[in-house]
Amino acid sequence: MKKNKLPEPPKEIAKQVLKYKKSGENEEIFSWRVKHHDQLYHYAIYWKGKKVVGHIIVREDGSVPTFSEAKTIIRIAVSVNTILRFFILHGRRWAHTVDEVWHKQSELLERMYQKYKGGMSGEVKRSFQEFIDVPKGILKEYRVIQEANRAVKQLDQEMIQRGDITDQSMERELDKAWNQLFHAKNNQHLLFHNTKESREEVIHFLSQKIPLWDLKGRWELQKIKAQHRNMLLNKDELDAVLDVQDDVTRKESGEKEFKEILANTRNPR
Repeated sequence: MKKNKLPEPPKEIAKQVLKYKKSGENEEIFSWRVKHHDQLYHYAIYWKGKKVVGHIIVREDGSVPTFSEAKTIIRIAVSVNTILRFFILHGRRWAHTVDEVWHKQSELLERMYQKYKGGMSGEVKRSFQEFIDVPKGILKEYRVIQEANRAVKQLDQEMIQRGDITDQSMERELDKAWNQLFHAKNNQHLLFHNTKESREEVIHFLSQKIPLWDLKGRWELQKIKAQHRNMLLNKDELDAVLDVQDDVTRKESGEKEFKEILANTRNPR
């Protein structure tokens, strides 16, 4: 994906952006433009320190539309900017996985299950199966994340080919990819959270079953414990996962943030 900032924005656009700039602020004019009702609009932000403190929309001819006209453009621009930046910063890392690691985890658990299943209760067997299924579930969600990342890369290239122009339909496609990534990552965390007790039960069972003299078995148990620890969520991570389960709550949260953005939009009322 390309960088969004133009070193030298059009003079008439830069002039208007500077006109609304306040003391101590920096400005950033994005290279892409928003097309809406056959007109082109530039989007810029003002920031102070590390915080974005203002937004403005400027028409291609250098005029500044009223706030009521700019509202829809701001929504498209903020959404495109937020999603593209997120995928630029995190998309590759979130999509990266080593399949072999997850396959080996599943194989190790399957071997342990086959070796000790004769002495297992029905509950322990169910817990074992849940633990074995975790790597499969994680890999399934990784495929969704990878597909979302590919879709955004393709949309970014399409925007470049169109002359750095985005629109409402492209914003909807970006939002679709974002939701795919969000739900897949959240599903991974839920899988970790929902299988915590089952994993603990498996570890407890194996700790009692594997003899101390069985060094290979004990070493494999340590690997399983390490897998379990890597799946644990801290309180903040868990709260974040549980807080966003409700789509309505998440949408309301997004609208609250957008209202704050509108409050800081500098197009004239």
